[in-house]
Amino acid sequence: MSFRNFRYNQGFTLIELVTVLIILGIISVVGSAKFFNNSTFKDARYHQEILSAFRFAQKIAIASQNKVTICLTSTSYTLYYSSAACSGTNVQHPAKQGGYKDTATSTINPVANYTFSADGNVSSSTGVYSFTIGPGHSIKIESVTGYVHE
Repeated sequence: MSFRNFRYNQGFTLIELVTVLIILGIISVVGSAKFFNNSTFKDARYHQEILSAFRFAQKIAIASQNKVTICLTSTSYTLYYSSAACSGTNVQHPAKQGGYKDTATSTINPVANYTFSADGNVSSSTGVYSFTIGPGHSIKIESVTGYVHE
């Protein structure tokens, strides 16, 4: 092998470089749409947060031997120590200062109150034991056992 042949094979052609740049441009345009529209991520986070709130409410009801009510509005949720009304003493969040509540980033439907009794089962103010959060996220609650799942 001579130095003469090696010298001419040292890089990419202009066509190869332009092709790679076009492919990278297409990938970046498609991928950047996910980063600029983060409502999907917010909906998923809020879904997981409400799921955790329901599970926490059941555990607190069993541990304290008091009824715990989760009051869902179309834009928020709040946990209370009470029978069925959305009033009384707020359940304290274990990691944050103040009550266990949050404001929704998407719509909760249907609006209802869910009360966990001291033995862990749940009753609903509407008789419906499932609801949706935004498009595509749903939560179901088993009335007899209080089991909360997606």
